[in-house]
Amino acid sequence: MVEPSARETLPSFFARMATLNGTDVSGFALDLGVSFRRILEQDPTAITTFATRSGLTPEQRTTLLSLTGERAGDVRMRFRGEIFVSRALRNPVVRACPHCLRERAEGQAHPLRHMTMSGDWQCRGVDLCLKHRHPLVPLWTRMRPIERDDISARLAGILPDLLEGRFDRETVTPSEYDRWLDLRLSEGRDETWLATQPLFSAMTFCDLLGAALLRKRGEEADGRAARATGFAVASRGPDSIRGALEDLTQAGDGGHIVTQGELKPVLKTLGPLYRDDDSFGGFRDIVRTHLLEIWPLAAGEDILGHTLPERRLHSLGSASRETGIGTAVLNAFLTEAGAFSPDDARAESRKTFDAKAWQSLLDEIPALVGPIAMRKAMGATLAELKSLEADGVLVPRTRVATIKSPWRISDGLSFLDDLEQRAIPVDGETPGWETIQLVHKRLGAPAGRVIAAIRTGSLRLGKRPDVLGYHGFVVNISEASRWADQASTREALKIAEGGMSVSVFARSAGIRGKDTFQALIDGGHTPATEVLNPRTKRLQWQMTSADIAAFHEKFATLTIISEETGAHRTTILAALASLGIERFQPDGRDIGSIYLRQDLAPVLDKLVPR
Repeated sequence: MVEPSARETLPSFFARMATLNGTDVSGFALDLGVSFRRILEQDPTAITTFATRSGLTPEQRTTLLSLTGERAGDVRMRFRGEIFVSRALRNPVVRACPHCLRERAEGQAHPLRHMTMSGDWQCRGVDLCLKHRHPLVPLWTRMRPIERDDISARLAGILPDLLEGRFDRETVTPSEYDRWLDLRLSEGRDETWLATQPLFSAMTFCDLLGAALLRKRGEEADGRAARATGFAVASRGPDSIRGALEDLTQAGDGGHIVTQGELKPVLKTLGPLYRDDDSFGGFRDIVRTHLLEIWPLAAGEDILGHTLPERRLHSLGSASRETGIGTAVLNAFLTEAGAFSPDDARAESRKTFDAKAWQSLLDEIPALVGPIAMRKAMGATLAELKSLEADGVLVPRTRVATIKSPWRISDGLSFLDDLEQRAIPVDGETPGWETIQLVHKRLGAPAGRVIAAIRTGSLRLGKRPDVLGYHGFVVNISEASRWADQASTREALKIAEGGMSVSVFARSAGIRGKDTFQALIDGGHTPATEVLNPRTKRLQWQMTSADIAAFHEKFATLTIISEETGAHRTTILAALASLGIERFQPDGRDIGSIYLRQDLAPVLDKLVPR
């Protein structure tokens, strides 16, 4: 009795049975009362008849069909327990290992009765016989299955060439990919991460990923090298794949390529070609997740079958298009705010940032105004606005010199509201009252100190009803003179041991701008000590050791956080943005990157090395 050989296909075994019975496949099928076409189409009645006449056991019959491939839909086949697209198993070009065929024919009086075709040779991902280390070579090409699968007739036509070695090629060293695929097809065993993925999608992805990596390296992306390269990465799992995707999308300037680039074949396969094929879902999710992290996609865009509900990343270019603000201005704002490091040299299309974390800034920039509009909204003169800025009473949204519209009108209006609540009505004809700016000039006291005295109740503030805005607020001249005299006759305090000037301490804490720290002092948010400078005989602010300790207990800056954690400024900013921690803004005013210590616990916990 003739039995199927290891890995033999149904057409191969049918052809051998026909030869053994002294006929061809068509004649043998007619003898069985069926047709050869029905055998190839795996008609259940025809297969049962053949199996019975050939003495096949149920197990042998199942194995033959498994090695041949069974229809599982219009364009799908079940092969070795896995679902493949039909074209991955059915091809006009029939390949084989010439050594295997010759080995089975040698010494046989009737070679065609013994030469068998292996099922794994059909699989497009297999191109090597592991036993002989010989590439699979094309033996014949036929478009019609009834001719292509007439195995005995086709082998008979090339038998002399096979026996004489004319199909032989140079041997090839098997790769880990070859061994993995052979083991999975023959025994269903897989000890890699790819065991969690359907075989056809795993084979396809290894090929695509490997080819992309080789192209990126400037190497030839031929089939064997591509599959081996891709398998070396994909077999280790998602982290390894993500690392390869990172390499493929890295640009020379430190940013990410935001076009398809070398990934185009991968995206075409995972997207349009197999969009509805769930077997590619695992790989599709890994690639999609990576792209969502690096591509500035807008809400509503499709990425591998997933519609983005909201924008996650912006680039300078995309933010400029959506806001109508020039990229140079945006870059200056975002760099100053901490979204970019000052030495960030990425191209505009690759200079990306967290869209959600910085959306409030993007919304705010178009509303900023220049000094003329700010003065008009506040009812202030140019000199008054400059004094308020110099003393830190009003702080521009940005200190970038090239930005001509740095002011928030809301800051000015909020300041006016604060003064309005403290003011008493003063008739325009009432003598002895002057504007804050004139008092500043008369007494030589900074406007910020005058306003601080008003806020602490040391000076009364009046408001002339017939004058709009800041210019209508007035201070009693006599009261102001007494207040100035009292300040000038205070006991000169020496700097306490361990203390320093406010400006020195501010610089050590990474606080830039002479007005920023003064705004904290004037607002009563941090203590400082006013002493008489023995050299200049002028009052100045100093920080005693107790004052410094009080500041550190309540506040921290980027410089302080970096010193405490060892983390880079960019890393700190990213952590702050991800946790939604905002800067301290007294009375809604932006005074720079100063944070309340009580808000920083989750950031410090995240940044401090374990």
